[in-house]
Amino acid sequence: MSEEWKQKLKKYYEGSLTDKEAEQLEKELEKLDAYQEVISEELEQDSQLNNQEDDLPPDKVGKMLKNSIRNARFSLAAYIIMMLLLIYPLMLMASYLYYAFDQKAEDLIQIPIHTVYVTEPNVSLEEMDIERKFGLFTFDVNMDLYKRVGKRDIKLGDWEVTYKFSDAEFPNRNYIVENAPKEIPFYDTKKLYHPEATITNRDGGWERLEKLPEGTVAEVYVSLKDLTKPEDMSKVINGLDVEWRWYAINTGLEAKGKSLEGGYLTPIGYPAQPDPNGWSPYHSRESNEKQFLNSLRFLKKYEQQAVDIAHAKWLDLDYRFNYIEKNGLESYGGVITGPTKEILKLKDNPSIRNISIGEVRLWNW
Repeated sequence: MSEEWKQKLKKYYEGSLTDKEAEQLEKELEKLDAYQEVISEELEQDSQLNNQEDDLPPDKVGKMLKNSIRNARFSLAAYIIMMLLLIYPLMLMASYLYYAFDQKAEDLIQIPIHTVYVTEPNVSLEEMDIERKFGLFTFDVNMDLYKRVGKRDIKLGDWEVTYKFSDAEFPNRNYIVENAPKEIPFYDTKKLYHPEATITNRDGGWERLEKLPEGTVAEVYVSLKDLTKPEDMSKVINGLDVEWRWYAINTGLEAKGKSLEGGYLTPIGYPAQPDPNGWSPYHSRESNEKQFLNSLRFLKKYEQQAVDIAHAKWLDLDYRFNYIEKNGLESYGGVITGPTKEILKLKDNPSIRNISIGEVRLWNW
């Protein structure tokens, strides 16, 4: 407030102002009263609002906070989902491109196919029963496995091989037969023996075969006393009404029966009969011997995947392939099938060292 204004007020209260001056001052005081009233009303409203906020009950405050947090979470989740919906198709496309590059998917399909034919005696596949499924940098191959017992292929079970990028995981194996193979075979479960190898599994094959009724067919693992060239294997059965299904091949390690690192070594070999299906690795357009070498040549490039897929911890494919190329193909046994009583005629065959019984079925010969 200015000094002049103070002097006017003092003269007004003393009555020393002229009537005109007093009248002007009274008008100014009326304006000030109006201003003061407006300011007081505004301050009172602000005070009431503040008191209302301060007087909110705790449960209402908590509810408001929860709603705020929930809304924030919902917004964050919606943002993440939106980003995933945008990213997922791109990642899936990148995955397809990864497996399409340089025929990677086709090679990954062929690895378990060749591994089965080379490491699983008397086991075959059907093209229509091989399924494949792509994921985000994962690739699944599902295969139904069959065995020839008599004149029919019986379903052995199925394998599901999963690749993460290009690395194979241990297969998920489901068998529907009684004599399912061990996940990792060992010496006491061995069925095929090199002529110089110690027999660790004498399961009384001939005695068991004699007890089977006449109206049955059997799958029999045959170990020979001498190494025999594949083209001479027919002489072993000597015109009997039985059929070779798979040849076990000597690769320089079978006499000891151990891998280069000293562990159990699974046998390798190839089908004795050509497959009429053109898609098969052992189709009829080339000799099975040549196709066996092609299989080994292919699997050498993917040996770790083949080991992960096979019933084995070691395959030593480089060493075994080089041995075969240097020394040629020689078999120390394999798998035959036919009528049980017909197979029994081989009991006194001097070229046979040991047998082991596989699957048995009712007559279908």
